Order: sequence, then structure tokens, then C-alpha cells
Amino acid sequence: SPGNVLAFTISPLTGAALSGASRHCVTSKSPLTGTIASSEAGGFWGPELKFAGFDGIIIKGKSPKPVYLWIKDGVCEIRNAEHIWGKVTGDAQDTIREELADSRTRVALIGPSGEKTVSFACITNELKHFNGRNGLGAVMGSKNLKAIAVRGTGKPEFADPDFIKGLAKQAAEVMARGDFFTDFKRSGTTLNVEWNTATGGLPTRNWTMGSFPEQDKLLGERYAADMMDGPGTCWACAQACKRDIKHGITDPVEIDPRYGGPEYETIGMCGSNLLIHDFNTIAAINQTASKYCVDTISLGGVIGFAMECFEKGIIDSKKLDGLELSFGNGKAAMALAEKIVKREGVGDLLAKGTRAAAAAFGPAAERIAVHVKGKEFPAHMAQTKGSLGLAYALNCFGPDHVSSEHDGAIASDPVGERLQGFGFYDTTDPTVINFEKAKLLAYSQRYVSGIDSVSTCNFIFNTWSMFGFGDLMDFIRAATGWEYTLFEFMLLGERRLNMMRAFNTREGFRAKDDDLPEKLFSDPLQDKGPAGGRKINRDDFNKAKEAYYVINGWDPATGIPGEYKLRELGLDWALGMVR
Repeated sequence: SPGNVLAFTISPLTGAALSGASRHCVTSKSPLTGTIASSEAGGFWGPELKFAGFDGIIIKGKSPKPVYLWIKDGVCEIRNAEHIWGKVTGDAQDTIREELADSRTRVALIGPSGEKTVSFACITNELKHFNGRNGLGAVMGSKNLKAIAVRGTGKPEFADPDFIKGLAKQAAEVMARGDFFTDFKRSGTTLNVEWNTATGGLPTRNWTMGSFPEQDKLLGERYAADMMDGPGTCWACAQACKRDIKHGITDPVEIDPRYGGPEYETIGMCGSNLLIHDFNTIAAINQTASKYCVDTISLGGVIGFAMECFEKGIIDSKKLDGLELSFGNGKAAMALAEKIVKREGVGDLLAKGTRAAAAAFGPAAERIAVHVKGKEFPAHMAQTKGSLGLAYALNCFGPDHVSSEHDGAIASDPVGERLQGFGFYDTTDPTVINFEKAKLLAYSQRYVSGIDSVSTCNFIFNTWSMFGFGDLMDFIRAATGWEYTLFEFMLLGERRLNMMRAFNTREGFRAKDDDLPEKLFSDPLQDKGPAGGRKINRDDFNKAKEAYYVINGWDPATGIPGEYKLRELGLDWALGMVR
């Protein structure tokens, strides 16, 4: 809809020469879920917007023809994009930079999938950083907006720049220690393969298994040896957790290193979830997704769903344009990915997401579909992470793995000092769903929501990362001059969560929509790994869900934010949205 607002925002912290200060947020109503949608990206675009003199861009309406927005040092210009409409992201970025005669221009753009409003199309900057989830690239495409190109030569001013320099020095010292953070720089998010295989929580065969015999072929050390060209990074970040990929990979297709290598979520959803254990095939699917600009999590989810439908006889090869879509068939997965991103043949249906495809395939397909509110799951299993399972059901914009703390944080002994600040002292089984897990979700959601509000990275300022809660409060003070407490910061995050919940309430969402797929409650995991035979207990889930509502001050029967909670947070204006 032209009336759907699309907002690109940064914060007063953005652009500081410090790890974690690179992010920007894109917000709109999701075409995939119908809920509010928020998606963060790292890279270099957000700081460049600050250098150009802006804190945000609000896009309304729809252009009568394809355009891109050119922003330079406080001046905005709408330019014709008809000649780049239809181009893949790399070619479009090259054309824009050539036109503007500045190779340092930072470009946030969509691919052909966003132009064709694929429901899980995303937005990229530098071709390898993504506002990946919730289909915001489709919103951008529906407005005929191909790109926002930004160039800035200004320097942001901060209240205490010397303190920020000290934090940057501290980050360099952390990276020099040779401990976990060095490992994280070397392997990045691919470390999750090792961690999730250890617990039986590697999504496999469309969420019917948590492990498979060839899973060791997907370990981060194999990736580093076979494909990695070195760590990539975001603006001023010492952690450098991104994966750059080698030149010269030509099988099964030629890989262009500009598009980067697959992160863990892609390895999980386009690898183990499809029973594919060949990094080259995963990299090929990843490149297709990056060129056409779609979310690899949803892409892998919908392909895995189609594979299970095929193997169960719910659909046949005729409905799949002749593809023999069995699990492990990498060539068929690559071909289907191409059809989806181009909306060709059966790909036109699958481009609408798992929920829409399941409705078209019938009740048997709906029974095995894995989504909440139409959004596919990330590559972390709800059956092995109780609090995360709650998050998938209860998060305001659908299943998300970076909006709250994972269960492992309170499964290790002793519980970390930072989490003790939230009132967690005792270890607990990561798989259970109970009151403590509801509390972990509620409290950590508020903190991470605050992180997103100030456009910082939760790989840098979290319970396990190089900087802690106090460091972030000090950074806010050094950037703005405001004395800011953790209590105020938690209220900031809680306020954002309640605004999103009020929006969803206005759009008709209630507690009944905050549920997990029946498959996760009824069907035990079929593998013989550490989590084999596990399923989620429905009663435990319902009790924890109600506890979460009560902790948040929301009605336990409907999930609607309570009047006094909204008034407490200064959101009186939102009362009309929830009545």
C-alpha cells in the first residue's frame, strides 16, 4: 500500500569510531506477517547517513516510476532509476556509483525480488549487509524505490570524544587477548554450527530432526579452511565477525566475492535444514539470494517446507515444474531458489512464504508448515531452547533470534555477572519452558529492544560480548552528554516493545496468534542426537506464555497491553490503539 510508511533511522550514537556503532534500523508494516516490522543492519550506510547530516528518512506514498534517492551533505535529490530497475544488486550499485562519480558512495538498495514484491525480499548495503527479515525490501519495491545512495563528509560531534577513544582502545585490547573474541573473529557466526550440534539443535529436514550424520562438514573450521578469505567488518568494528569469501570458486557456479559468504543462519536454513552439507552449494544459494536480495532464512524455510511436502507426497514434481525436490538434492534446491527469487512457475507461490504456500497445498501441508504469523523460523530450534521458543511465538514481528537472550546464557555455571544484574543466579536446563524462561525473555527483550533503539550491535553490547551494560550506558553519556542509567535504558526498550504491541493490537492480533506450529508440540524429533525424541510440552508453553503477559503488564487472556502499563511508560496516546 502506498500508505505504508517506510522509515530508515539511526541514533545519536551512530558514526562514533567504536565497535558496534554502525547500525541502522528500517521499520514498516510487514507484507509477510501483517505486523509491525523492524529490521537492523550493520555495514557502513548508517554512519554515512549521519556524516551526510541526517538522523532518519521517512518514505511515504509511491513514485509513479522507478527512482532512487541521492543524499549528499544535507541535500536530497530524487533520481530516475528506470535504467537500473531489474538489475541485480551488484550491477545496480555499480551503475549508481558510476553515475555519481564517487566510489565511496554508500548504497542501500533492493534487488529484482523486492521490485516484484517477494514477501521476504530484503534491503542490502555494500552487497553483504542486510536488513534481512520481515520483507521490507518488498515495501521498498512497492514504492518504486530502488535505492538510497548516501555520501557525507561531515563529522558528528560527541560530548566526550576522548572517552569514546578509550572504549575503542579497550576493544582492541580485548581482541588481542586470544580468547573467545579471537575465535569469533576467525569463525564468526559459523561457531553456532558447533554449539547447536552439541545440543542437538541444528535445524534438519524442515525441523523434524536436530542433527544428521554429515553435520560435521558444516563446522566453522571447515568453512574457514575451504572458503573464507578473511573476516569482514562493519564501520570501525574490531570484532569483524563477517565472512569474506575466496576468489576462484567456480563449482557449481562462479561465486562473486563481493556478495560475501554465508553466515550461520544461511548455513542452517539452506544447508542442514535441506540436508545439504556442501559449502559450495550453500554459497551458490546464498549468492542467488544476495543478488536478488531475499532473506536466506525465509528462503531456506520455504524450500525445506516444499521438500517435506514432496517427500510426503503432498505435492509431486508436476507442481514443482518438474523438480525432484528430495532432501539433499542441492541442484534442485538451487533451481527452486532461482524460481522463487524471480517469481517464476511454482516460485511465484513460494515467494509469498510458507503460510501462503501451505494454504494452497492443503491441510496436510499446513500441518507440517513451520512459521509464526507467516514468518519462517531462524536456524535455532525451539525444541532445544525454551526461552527462544517463547520468543518465536511472542515477539512482536514474528520469530527472531536476535531480539532476546538465548537459553545457554543461564544454562552455564555460574550464571554470568551481567545476567545476575537481571536477577538470574541459578542455572537451568536450556530446553525447559517455565516461569524463569518467561522472565528471561521479558527482561532480555527489553534490553535488546534498547540496543535496537540506539542503533548499536548486540554482538558488541550484550551479556556475552566485549562490552557490558555499564559500558553502553557510559557510551550513551559520552555521545550525548546525558546521564543515563540501566533502569532508564530498560524502560526505553520496554516502551518500544509496547508501542509495537499496540500497533499489532490495532491490526487485530491477539494472544491466539502468539503460538507455535502444532508440529513442534506433537511430533518428536526423529534423529538419534542429543535432542532426539524431544517435543515441546503444550501446558508448559501456555503457562509460560501467560506468565510473560503478566510480567509485561498485558492482559493474560488477550495479550493486549494494559492501560496502566501504557500510562506508566508515557504512552497515553496509544490507548486508542488497544481499546
